[in-house]
Amino acid sequence: MRRAMAEAEVGDDVLRDDPTVRLLEEETAAVLGKEASLFVPSGCMGNEIAVATHTRRGDSILLHRDSHLVYTESAAMQGLLGLAFQLLEGDRGLLRADDVARTLDEERDGIRLLSLEQTNNWSSGSVYTRSDLHAVASAARERGLPVHLDGARIWNASAASGVAPAEFAAAADTVMVCFSKGLGAPVGSALASTAARIQEARAVRKMLGGGMRQVGIVAAGALHGLRHHRERLVDDHRRAHRLAEAIAEVPGIRLDPSRIETNILIAEIEPPHDRLPRFVEAVGAAGVGLLAFGGPGRFRAATHLDVDDAGIDRAVAAIRAAARDVLGAA
Repeated sequence: MRRAMAEAEVGDDVLRDDPTVRLLEEETAAVLGKEASLFVPSGCMGNEIAVATHTRRGDSILLHRDSHLVYTESAAMQGLLGLAFQLLEGDRGLLRADDVARTLDEERDGIRLLSLEQTNNWSSGSVYTRSDLHAVASAARERGLPVHLDGARIWNASAASGVAPAEFAAAADTVMVCFSKGLGAPVGSALASTAARIQEARAVRKMLGGGMRQVGIVAAGALHGLRHHRERLVDDHRRAHRLAEAIAEVPGIRLDPSRIETNILIAEIEPPHDRLPRFVEAVGAAGVGLLAFGGPGRFRAATHLDVDDAGIDRAVAAIRAAARDVLGAA
């Protein structure tokens, strides 16, 4: 990947003259079954651009209360774009078609967009099945509502389910995908849709400060990940399952391994939860990164291409030692 970046042919992407960016955009659109795509600096910007093309100030977005847009992007959605959220419940971050239909039939005023997330970050990377995703999207589309898919981890969903990314993307009018997560690129995401909407999105990207010049250096890393790192995601998932099974056996920590579908696991230490910072720090001192995440006493671990089987062994040992020393587990 670094060699591809060093050797990348570049141009001025603001003038649509960077050949590496254009190649990445073309290949991304093809993988997702869309007419066109737009390279953007981050997944947050990709989501915000998509939403901006679907809505106007004062509109509302219908989405799950545990969506990335709610937890991480609300300042931009509400403060910058002037939008409101209409929040729904749903098991493990996944909406149900009948709930979407009922909400739109009863409270349609002001709701202009349905946003879905695949996989759901705050629910240990839970995956919509193809049929469920399309059913939820159809409930909105049948009522005249467009659909945006935050597909930051659509590659993981595809690897876990065997469903091609394009089949998931077909449920949505716009889809954002990340190259900097499972695919291992240092930075970058893309927004895919129709050619006309991507032309509009390009103008919004410029407005948000996302226009970049010789960015082919970065796009080359994303292109390498898109071409070479999707098939290996099953290894991340296998290691995440092994880590989850080991953590579930550690006294003082709560985790159901059966709920781990992809590369993310979220566990909870037993009360008192104020011990979590010391627990995370103790694990970190052993060279293993955990993130306090998702609520009181909860922490997240994510497997990726820099974590091999020996790394899982190291993580298990560090977590067991921290549980003994900080949580008082036997």
